[in-house]
Amino acid sequence: MVSILSGGNMDVITVSSLVQHGLVSRGRVFTFSVQLPDRPGELVRVAELVAELNGNIIRLDHNQFVNINRQSGVELRVTLEAFGLVHKGEIMEALRQAGYDVKEVMTTAV
Repeated sequence: MVSILSGGNMDVITVSSLVQHGLVSRGRVFTFSVQLPDRPGELVRVAELVAELNGNIIRLDHNQFVNINRQSGVELRVTLEAFGLVHKGEIMEALRQAGYDVKEVMTTAV
């Protein structure tokens, strides 16, 4: 199937949505969630793990109010770019090996 894009029939939002869907389905963009202890350095530790594996963070959501008791942890949601499904798996496994209970979540618009 070939889509012809020109002038009047090009809807930028639709094209953007198609591109994003393609990136997500190929593992090039994904989002994970992890509970972190609420102490200095935890966010940096996750970022360093991702950086060591050449993941490119494009969005962070560090939510201290996801739990009633902040001492029980904060939620970190990270959207990042990877080279594909294998690279995505390597990043997720490295986070697990570092002791994080990491879960992939639905990627929202970036």
